[in-house]
Amino acid sequence: MNSKMTLSAQTFLITAGILLVLYWYTSEIEIQARVYPVQQVVGQPIRYMDSTSQADQWRWEFGNGQESWRSRGVVYYYQPGTYLIRLRVNKEATRTFTVVIRPKPLTDRRDSLVRIQGPSTGYEREKLVFTAVGGGASQFTWRFGATGQIDSRDQTAIYSYPTDEDRSRPRTYTVELMTDVTKYPIRKQITIVRGFNRFDPPVDSLDFVGSDIRQQLQQIADGQSFNTHYNYLLRKYLCNRNGSLVQINNTKANDFYSYCMGLQFDKGVHIDGVSVVSDSTTSCITRLNVTQHKP
Repeated sequence: MNSKMTLSAQTFLITAGILLVLYWYTSEIEIQARVYPVQQVVGQPIRYMDSTSQADQWRWEFGNGQESWRSRGVVYYYQPGTYLIRLRVNKEATRTFTVVIRPKPLTDRRDSLVRIQGPSTGYEREKLVFTAVGGGASQFTWRFGATGQIDSRDQTAIYSYPTDEDRSRPRTYTVELMTDVTKYPIRKQITIVRGFNRFDPPVDSLDFVGSDIRQQLQQIADGQSFNTHYNYLLRKYLCNRNGSLVQINNTKANDFYSYCMGLQFDKGVHIDGVSVVSDSTTSCITRLNVTQHKP
């Protein structure tokens, strides 16, 4: 009788040990997966990938009825909205991701509004660039407020404000744009300050721009608000062109949007410096040369 009890106890201990090992094995799985970008436009690709150690089974559910049993791939969404993506690895571990799908931009439609894209401050005699965007307009009339006359009839106008005899304070002008699709002029204020003279200290504006961009990119890399810093750079320097080229350490390249999204996932990146290349006609930055490293 004691022999049977001993055998039963041994069997119980072995079984418990096996279950404990199995529990330890499954509970220790840590999913190493990525979904990017997490914000995208309707019809554009969202990439997904998993590199979890010892994983051999995957099930991706994309929140719109689509599924995948591969470790990586591409998925497309054709309706705007917020979608929850769920990944199950080895039928045990689970991780979720959220992606936001935006509608396609409407800036080229006839029912969108015409806007003035241009600086809010400038210097006397500086070549300032103003562009009419949106609305589908085909005829343009610019008045920059210094002469009282029509100054340009092009969609993109380059204008220099004259020297003001009273150099003690900045002067504010009203830029007016009239088009064939607007009933009243579109107006924008610009403040003009006196130009540099030979007694002013030298200022390298491109160095200033590169330093500002570096600081904003570092904020993204440090996990700060993506939209705040990304949209600031996009509007202020890139003329809303999210496909501008970013060259990283002179070896690899991305479009601006993908690069900024990647900074969110590539933890610990330090931005060492940024130099820029701009369009001489529009003053929009067309290329960023970024130097970065991971300590």
